[in-house]
Amino acid sequence: MQGKKVLVVDDDPNVGLLVSAVLKKYNYAVTTLYHGDEVLVFLRENKPDLILLDLRMPGIDGYALCKKIREAPDTRDIPVVILSGVSEVDARVDTIELGADDFITKPFDVRELRARINRILKRKSADTALNPLTRLPGNPAIEEDVMRRVADNEPFAFCYVDADNFKAYNDVYGYAKGDDVIKRIALLLTDKARETAGENYFVGHVGGDDFVFVTVPELAEQTAKAITEEFDRIIPEFYNEVDRKRGFITTMDRKNKTRDFPIMSLTVAIVAPRNQQRHYAKIVESAAELKHYAKELAERHGSIFVRDRRL
Repeated sequence: MQGKKVLVVDDDPNVGLLVSAVLKKYNYAVTTLYHGDEVLVFLRENKPDLILLDLRMPGIDGYALCKKIREAPDTRDIPVVILSGVSEVDARVDTIELGADDFITKPFDVRELRARINRILKRKSADTALNPLTRLPGNPAIEEDVMRRVADNEPFAFCYVDADNFKAYNDVYGYAKGDDVIKRIALLLTDKARETAGENYFVGHVGGDDFVFVTVPELAEQTAKAITEEFDRIIPEFYNEVDRKRGFITTMDRKNKTRDFPIMSLTVAIVAPRNQQRHYAKIVESAAELKHYAKELAERHGSIFVRDRRL
């Protein structure tokens, strides 16, 4: 578990010092906070691999923090272990229901603490629901988020994102460079969705160069505009100077014919399903049809987003 980042939140400095000393010995990077209100500020700019959280603290207590961590799109997948002097069954049940991954009663054995942290982090690393490259939720989690919104009768927009000319880039620049582009797209989607939609968004990685983001219908086009404009600004940095100036690369297409492929762009297909159309397979099918239509538009230049306006 070398290099893993652990956030310790406890108003008792002795607990923070003890946990920090033990974990740093095993090459964990440890940050210690003593006040509940500091945690949410910290998590806006940092994403630890695991959070050790006391229940009784000044400011926001551990129960409220655990709930907020699980509700926020950026932090919902971070494992949370409760460290508490409260040993009652009700406290254990309440925190597990709020989404905590484990509950350790103080005083605790440091060897047991380290063993539990290792187990949780190994389980997270092996989690097949997350894409191994981007660590974004995959297809099962995407469908789960959509169907939750359907069940809650919540209006939403399903936005399918595909990188154009990515295969050609991979063929010319290699898979390592291609992976860099995929990771950059993942970061871009998450950043722009957060900026425009606050906490009401979801970003998932279907696989390859295909992604999905889900948000409220009225913010979908604003988010897509921010994503496509920023992508067109940054993508030339992933090409060498010669290709950047030419505006294209030359390689074989799928039919083994030599072709010029423009600098990569994004196509975003936005589908805001109505009540009678809220079947997941139908939503995905509509998005795929719209994406294909947008890719074939003769007059397009650079990245584009289109919205399904069919009644």
